[in-house]
Amino acid sequence: MTISKDTNQPIHEASVQTFDRRGIFGIASAVGAGALLASFAGGSQAVAAAEGATSVIDTALQRGSIKFGVSLSYAPIEMRDPSSGEPTGYVIELAKLLAKSLNVKAEFEVMPFDQLFAAQLAGKFDMAGTCATILPQRAEKVLFCSEPVQIESQVVLLKPGSTAKSLADLSNPDVTIAVGVGSSQEAAAPGIFPGAAIKSLDNQAAIQDVGVGRSDATLLSEFNVADAKKAFPGLTVMDVPPPFIDITTFFMPLSDYRTKFYVDNWLRYQTSHGVLSALWAKYVGNAATAAGIPTTPITSPWIKS
Repeated sequence: MTISKDTNQPIHEASVQTFDRRGIFGIASAVGAGALLASFAGGSQAVAAAEGATSVIDTALQRGSIKFGVSLSYAPIEMRDPSSGEPTGYVIELAKLLAKSLNVKAEFEVMPFDQLFAAQLAGKFDMAGTCATILPQRAEKVLFCSEPVQIESQVVLLKPGSTAKSLADLSNPDVTIAVGVGSSQEAAAPGIFPGAAIKSLDNQAAIQDVGVGRSDATLLSEFNVADAKKAFPGLTVMDVPPPFIDITTFFMPLSDYRTKFYVDNWLRYQTSHGVLSALWAKYVGNAATAAGIPTTPITSPWIKS
């Protein structure tokens, strides 16, 4: 029996416990990691991830291929090669390199952009081979990478002969704004053009609608502008600052942190080695510069050119 020096009362041995400091920190770390994972993934998905649910990486390595969900409707970011009909473009070539890093074959499941998020939930493909804006409501359905794939400055493209000079000129009921269905432009347009009618179409159809004068303007990512003006020379760019700028990246199943960590690390490496900026120049930057449209390639903030 042990006697307390303060109370002079016996202390029962069963109540005396010795803790190892490393054990305490180990327990705290495990609890903290579990809480953090649950806060990001939530409920059953966090449990599935913690219990080792099969990841996209594991599935791809076992199968020998990785299936990317793409839309191919945002040239020159993602499109079909005019000669071969094969998927190509800035983000498609990046997805092919990602597959190559795993020594597996890249496959592409093509569908309209606005269907990609539900299709990811349904397991129609392994992960996105397109990049999407990190809208909070989308993060309820999919897990976004932390590293950017693309920075999109938005441009207001006006129909031929338009006299509009400001966003306010387009904010009235007599104006129709065409936007890509399911896009961040569709989400932002009502706030940018209050009172205007918003027409949601496929991305290329939205450009055409403005090009032939059925709609008054469209919100367009800067990478689309050079090709849009080439197809419809009468289109003009409104001389205003970008209404908003998006950060876009790959996404994958909601609980798949193993794949997220791999792709994040892979993107950091490719960024620091100039791969993203070189692909951007090839597919987007050079043509945009020639058309007088500034763009922003992805570069490492730690490396000064």
